[in-house]
Amino acid sequence: MKKIGLIVLGLIISVSTFAQGKYGNTPADSVTCIEALATYKTYIKAEPKLALKIWKEAYGVCPGSRKSLYTNGVKIYKHFIKQEQDAAKKELLIDTMLTIFDQRIQYFGQEGYVLGIKGQALLVYRSKEKELTYETLDKAVNLTGNKTGSGTVVAMMFATINLEKAGKKTPEDVVAMYEKLTNICSANIDHPKYAAKYLKAQGKLDNVSSKYLTCETLVPMANKNFEANKKNVDWLRKTTRILKKKKCYNDPIFAKVAEAYFKLEPSAAAAEGMGKLFASKKDYAKAIEFYKQALGMAEDNNQKAEISMGIAKTYSYKHDYASAKTYALKAAKLKSGWGEPYILIGDLYAQSAKTCNDGELGKYGVYWAAVDKYKKAKAVDGSISSVASKKIASISAHFPVTKDLFFYGAKAGDPYSVKCWINESTTIRTK
Repeated sequence: MKKIGLIVLGLIISVSTFAQGKYGNTPADSVTCIEALATYKTYIKAEPKLALKIWKEAYGVCPGSRKSLYTNGVKIYKHFIKQEQDAAKKELLIDTMLTIFDQRIQYFGQEGYVLGIKGQALLVYRSKEKELTYETLDKAVNLTGNKTGSGTVVAMMFATINLEKAGKKTPEDVVAMYEKLTNICSANIDHPKYAAKYLKAQGKLDNVSSKYLTCETLVPMANKNFEANKKNVDWLRKTTRILKKKKCYNDPIFAKVAEAYFKLEPSAAAAEGMGKLFASKKDYAKAIEFYKQALGMAEDNNQKAEISMGIAKTYSYKHDYASAKTYALKAAKLKSGWGEPYILIGDLYAQSAKTCNDGELGKYGVYWAAVDKYKKAKAVDGSISSVASKKIASISAHFPVTKDLFFYGAKAGDPYSVKCWINESTTIRTK
């Protein structure tokens, strides 16, 4: 309190400095303001009622003094809202808390950011006011764009789904919002400070929107809207992207959308779509042609990795295993921590048992090499551990028994060089 007294004394001496400033309209206001600002925070945890009383003094006489007045005010009101048992009184407290957001915008701007926080509060404390919550968050997202906070991104998705459940939005609206918010997360995935938060937000978007993002939902939606949008580049781009992301390749609508999109806007995504289209028709030469065009136009490594895997799979359909392996390894190099390329290479090896059978250990060598690749997949990508383990168990059943090795002067643990098209070193193993 001694320090506060000195501050107040200083204010009284130089009172004109504060007159009609951010600390109040009069010298007396300035003294009240500085005293309140200096003391209310010390009571927030221990004596919240006293903290609120002192906070109100500052809020009343110097609302433009500092931004923390508003963040702490919301924190204090949330405490009392949680404690209040009387429904009517609780609603009054919520009303007051919501006005704090509005007054903060009046004095400190940042409208989009603050509306995002307010929208999150509406989602929690005014769950029945679905349209107001949506409008508040939608305005926030439109104002802040790719700078929208991760919490606001998630709240916007919930608000959209709530309106769809209430019959005031369509499944198409939900998917469109998912795309919009996913783009915001993608724009911040390399953020030096908040990347982890946006990654977590993307996970929540995927989870809460999952029922709207299945092929069973997306395919009929695309069929219904195609004729009206077949010259709408934005719709074609988004629909191609979401159908590709959810692997809805087998339905004819994917081919129609991808082809229409490629004609209007040749791009990596459109060319990739055409590659998938021709691969589904078993025109592998044409598919590879489009995939390679896509690879040349792709701008980021993740996209290049996905396209390289498309090329690898298409070569595998042609039984050109050496080329398939080349592009699978390229994909793995472009996207670290991705096990799928190694799974594919393991499959290619296992499928070569007959062609690589040299009458000696060659037929076993492909299985040993395949298991090496499945183990590599598990090591780099935990998400496919189960798939890799099943393949390891299945392929290991083809390993020789000890007596089989005896005839070739070999034993378990010896190094072995796999010839054929594989040309890799592995280790001899038995069942």
